[in-house]
Amino acid sequence: MAHFLSYLLLSFLIIYDSLRLSQSNQFCDAGVGYPESTCGFSSSSSSKLLIKGGTVLNAHHQEVADVYVEDGIIVAVKPNIKVDEDVTLLDATGKYVMPGGIDPHTHLAMEFMGSETIDDFFSGQAAALAGGTTMHIDFVIPVNGSLVAGFEAYKKKAKKSCMNYGFHMAITKWDESVSREMEIMVKEKGINSFKFFMAYKGSLMISDELLLQGLERCKSLGALAMVHAENGDAVFEGQKRMIDLGITGPEGHALSRPPVLEGEATARAIRLAKFVNTPLYVVHVMSIDAMEEIARARKSGFEVV
Repeated sequence: MAHFLSYLLLSFLIIYDSLRLSQSNQFCDAGVGYPESTCGFSSSSSSKLLIKGGTVLNAHHQEVADVYVEDGIIVAVKPNIKVDEDVTLLDATGKYVMPGGIDPHTHLAMEFMGSETIDDFFSGQAAALAGGTTMHIDFVIPVNGSLVAGFEAYKKKAKKSCMNYGFHMAITKWDESVSREMEIMVKEKGINSFKFFMAYKGSLMISDELLLQGLERCKSLGALAMVHAENGDAVFEGQKRMIDLGITGPEGHALSRPPVLEGEATARAIRLAKFVNTPLYVVHVMSIDAMEEIARARKSGFEVV
């Protein structure tokens, strides 16, 4: 039940509290359709909230119930809760009241190969909230290899945030300063997951040697290693083939990187992580080839997700 209440807290409160915070007026200023009664919660607004009569559900249970919250903490989930007058009421009759989604992989305001992702930390988060996602974890990209500089840059990007978020950290080069900064991220900045790109030759791609060093460092810090698993060298050759054939539309992206290249890189990353004896998180698995490598490793008892 404690886990259930914690998950419900994400859904019930983050959207509500986001609107209460002074920065939430961005929604109203942006003209995204909120009525005046919803905009501009003041600091004097009630700290008590009752979500009444909805169908409360999670993965294993559902019931028609009320949810009572005080000062950001869920106090009770049960039918027919009686409260005093100083409470903000939300009528959820006929609606589902469910945990908010957590998206563990986003790239907001990311500068990449001469372009930048279209959504920033406000527009992307506003869209997420509208769809029921109430928290996300973005990726800090180092600045000239510096993790600390990258972290500071992303803190600035995230100043316009309107919901909860966390950070992973990408590793794009290796030297002693990067190793030291990884420890700073873990011990001082709350970042304990590091991503290694095996793709994007000439930009973010790292070598097997760097991957091994990064895996060793993650192990020593108790951090989680993550990989974007595609064979970057082969994908680069595939891209040249597509250009030579005049295939430059979106379809060329998929044709330049067939599943076998994801399967190969996934298998290689898993074997290197097993060699180092540290867990591995393979992000955005896209093919049967990669899935089979992960399933095989898990069946053998290796910690890979």
